[in-house]
Amino acid sequence: MSEELLLEIVNEIKEMKKEMVTKSDLTNFATKDDLKNFATKEDLKHFATKDDLKNFATKEDLKHFATKDDLKNFATKEDLKNFATKDDLKNFPTKEDLKNFATKDDLKNFPTKEDLKNFATKEDVAEIPFIKAAVQDLAVKVDELTGRVSVIEKEMVRKVDLEYIHQKIAEHDREIFYLKSH
Repeated sequence: MSEELLLEIVNEIKEMKKEMVTKSDLTNFATKDDLKNFATKEDLKHFATKDDLKNFATKEDLKHFATKDDLKNFATKEDLKNFATKDDLKNFPTKEDLKNFATKDDLKNFPTKEDLKNFATKEDVAEIPFIKAAVQDLAVKVDELTGRVSVIEKEMVRKVDLEYIHQKIAEHDREIFYLKSH
């Protein structure tokens, strides 16, 4: 063999050595024995993901709900059977209703029909020309105001409309949050 060929073979071996891995180079790599205690993707198939948890209640969610212990001091429907309902009370006057009624003592100093028979009635006063004109002016103003109120009612935004818009905004916010999180 020629010296040139030998030199070329030696150089090739040196180049190959540069790319070869030594045992010390392998110390940072895991062996098959090292993998025995680690889970495989197959092992994970039976476990829940965070996406699976989206529809489940958290302990924080439960803070807003009543427990059976919370119900101990509340009346049952059976307990209510002997009590009056609001419908039962509709035909009875309230204390507030009675405040506007006069008592017999209140009426002692009031005039009787006989005492008032020579006085003018509402009908008599309504026929006085300036009063009649004032009533007619008021009727015209009431008609004008009624028309203005009708226009306002047609053009104003109602609470129901705002609630619908608020609901739609909340739905869009949830959709945007969902899209950003996925």
